[in-house]
Amino acid sequence: MSSIAHIRKLDGQVQPLPIHLKETQKIAEDIGRKLGIPHITGLAALLHDMGKYSDEFQDYIKEAYENPSQPPKRGSVNHSTAGGRFLMVHYHAKMKPLVECVANVIYGHHGQLLDMVNMEGESPFANRQTPKKPIDFAVIEERFFSEVCTREELEAYIAQAYQEFMAFIKPYQQKTMQTMMTVLNGLTAQSERVAYQQKMKLAIYEAPRPAITLLTKMVFSALIDADRTNSRNFDEQVNDEVSPPATTELYHQFLQRLEGQLVDIQQKAPANDITKLRQQMSDNCLDKATLPTGIYTLSIPTGGGKTLASLRFALKHALEHGKERIIYIVPYTTIIEQNAQEVRKILQVDKYVLEHHSNVLEEATVDEDKPLSYDELEKRRKLANAKDNWDIPIVFTTMVQYLDTFYSGKSRNERRLHNLSNAIVIFDEVQSVPITCVSLFNQTLNFLSKSCHTTILLCTATQPALEYVKHGIAVDGELIDNLPAIASAFKRTKLVPLIKKEGWFTADIRQFVQDKLDSVQNILIILNNKRVVKALYEELKGDGIYHLSTGMCVAHRKEILREIRCKLKAKKRVVCISTQLMEAGVDISFQCVIRSLAGLDSIAQAAGRCNRHGEVALREVYLINHAEESLKWLMTIDKGKDCTNLLLRDVAEDDTRYGGDLLAAQAMTYYFRLFYEHLAGMLNYPLKGISLSMYDILFTQNSVLWKEFNGDFWLKASFKTAAQHFEVIEANTQTVLVPYGKGRDLITQLLAGDRITDLSFFLKQLQQYSVNVFKYELNALCENGLIDIFDFGFTKVYIAKDTAYDDAYGLSVEGEAAMANLLM
Repeated sequence: MSSIAHIRKLDGQVQPLPIHLKETQKIAEDIGRKLGIPHITGLAALLHDMGKYSDEFQDYIKEAYENPSQPPKRGSVNHSTAGGRFLMVHYHAKMKPLVECVANVIYGHHGQLLDMVNMEGESPFANRQTPKKPIDFAVIEERFFSEVCTREELEAYIAQAYQEFMAFIKPYQQKTMQTMMTVLNGLTAQSERVAYQQKMKLAIYEAPRPAITLLTKMVFSALIDADRTNSRNFDEQVNDEVSPPATTELYHQFLQRLEGQLVDIQQKAPANDITKLRQQMSDNCLDKATLPTGIYTLSIPTGGGKTLASLRFALKHALEHGKERIIYIVPYTTIIEQNAQEVRKILQVDKYVLEHHSNVLEEATVDEDKPLSYDELEKRRKLANAKDNWDIPIVFTTMVQYLDTFYSGKSRNERRLHNLSNAIVIFDEVQSVPITCVSLFNQTLNFLSKSCHTTILLCTATQPALEYVKHGIAVDGELIDNLPAIASAFKRTKLVPLIKKEGWFTADIRQFVQDKLDSVQNILIILNNKRVVKALYEELKGDGIYHLSTGMCVAHRKEILREIRCKLKAKKRVVCISTQLMEAGVDISFQCVIRSLAGLDSIAQAAGRCNRHGEVALREVYLINHAEESLKWLMTIDKGKDCTNLLLRDVAEDDTRYGGDLLAAQAMTYYFRLFYEHLAGMLNYPLKGISLSMYDILFTQNSVLWKEFNGDFWLKASFKTAAQHFEVIEANTQTVLVPYGKGRDLITQLLAGDRITDLSFFLKQLQQYSVNVFKYELNALCENGLIDIFDFGFTKVYIAKDTAYDDAYGLSVEGEAAMANLLM
């Protein structure tokens, strides 16, 4: 009888180990084929459970099934060392980088990738080869070769994997050599040429290092998805045939529906120059869809139809180049919900569009008396799988989810990484990349475009000039022709700096707003922190005056925005005082905008909420310097403010600078170059307490760490340490449930201990009624008796009392709360 891989709990059916290894290998090969590395991913899958051939594991799995009430401790038998150790013992000397990559993937497939060296100068990777408990590796290998394949067959398979690996790194080496040959040919002195040739040799050797680090993560992703897919199919008795998703016919249908909708939109739109320019830009995107795989910018001005233009490009580009999915990366959940709904409506689909973010509500479990049909169960199973691995034609997710997929180290995130290959990834409002993640983000773009056959589209009216930083990107082109002329035609606002030496106080702003209301019906005021927003609201409070900030829960903010839209439509007086959450992705238009001095990109986004639909020829956006704002804890806003000040001084001295328009692309590029220069020390994700960055320990040789360890390894990445330090948003906030609207009933249900039939759905609902606060704010709430703490054993829940939450401005805590609840 073959050795056992799994035993199904339902009926005791055995999955033989050779079957599991070969089926997992086939799935992994199909995944790897997209990247031209089927034998590399297949090798990891073929050897990943080699250790299950030990007597100890076979006894362990039988005992776990036969004694379900008292099973042996999970993971007590090591089965994930044997495959990696086999490669290291027999092949490391011949093909170091490949073997280290695949061995680490096998070692970590039930957890995470290991450090090649850690902060203590030790190598968990090296230590893994000598387990604490003795393992009879000779017996394991003998059984593997008798049941799975012969040594000769495996030898030939590894040789093919090595050929794929060498082909994978060749372009990186060639590009480095070509660049350095230009310099070498310019040297005349023999001594200089000899010295430079030595430098070239080292540079060519090092060139593929960042790509191999991410290749290791990609192989890890392929193995995890293949292993879990095969195990789940066996457990659920599903016979899914693994094949490339049949997206071609779907994309044909989607493009036809989109073209029909665009004709409809065009016919209903006013026959003016703006309508013609929108159509022209959309046509540009369709025409450019034949461009090869690469990194492109889409710099459509605010209100230019960016979402549908990018979708038009993506659908046609997918058909032209056989791309398997379209993935939208959006900074805020509010924009995701808005854009995903628009795409669903236009394409007339639901099941082929996935939203993956913290605020999405999953459908509740139906009543037990009304069982689901087979088709409905199958639909839900496939949707659940898609949430695990993004295997669905169109995905909407956040920047946090995207970066976590590469760097969090959590297998549930990294499992979906391989589905970013052979895809189109569209970044909406790309300037919102967190400053500490800029270099890490750029590295993902370079890897996807160069090695994974993925096209990147960077969408924003305020392009962040990512090509100008040290670890930058190479942009292959802009999709919009004659962009300066189009930007000029779309200009609907005039920036009016009103900078005072002593600054603007709250009372000054109140008076300015009251004076402006004599000539306009509605005004949007965006300030930099909650404290001053609340103070101005208190000064102006009355009918038609609204407050918006992150002190409000998601449901509350949605309700306020609904009221504002209704009043604007009815042409009633509206004054909205908000933090920067109103800047991006909120499709709303005011006659006047007042913006507290900040980064130029923030100012441009704020201007996008003024005269948004070109109601009149030109409206004013007033720029003020608030005297009472504290930016002590908002360093990026403070630095952005400094850089904007420099540009304002330039324009004050010469009003023709930057083409005479501070919001033009020329000014924005200069602003971002200044901004990144000011914050150069933060771009590589510096690690607290040590003099290294996350970029250092993942993508460079890292001699600081390796001088303490003399292991003969090529791969230098500290995978686990990097993952332990990585947070897109610093987790220094605490979630507090608030008694707003339906939140009161949900909190009552939680505290009553009633049976909750669908806990996942219930918790997702609660997220709509929560606010994230800093620790000092939480302490203040506790000290003032405004919060109750309930210990549920596995977690503590913080619940604000009724007196702590105000229907006008949310949680009554002074200070600046993080935007984490918007970004997850």
